[in-house]
Amino acid sequence: MQEIRLSYSEAFWYAMIPVAIGFGLGLIPLVIGIVRKKQKLGLIGLIATTLGGAVLGVILSIPSMAIFTWLILRDKFVPTEYAQDEAPVEENEAN
Repeated sequence: MQEIRLSYSEAFWYAMIPVAIGFGLGLIPLVIGIVRKKQKLGLIGLIATTLGGAVLGVILSIPSMAIFTWLILRDKFVPTEYAQDEAPVEENEAN
């Protein structure tokens, strides 16, 4: 069996392919975050997806992209039965 030899530049580019895929997938939460006025979550999603691409490739990039996209798109909905109609009363008030 023949040995496989890679030069440093070839090894670098083979390592950069998953990072580039992660960065490309990370642009999805970034753009959605900018549109929905949640730039911080979008930027964190881009960083997490790119680092996930560097560590485990697409296996970690796609779930992190999906999670951050969901976090950006979800609306914080409080059901009416749990919402308070009155202001909370402090227990330490003097009678």
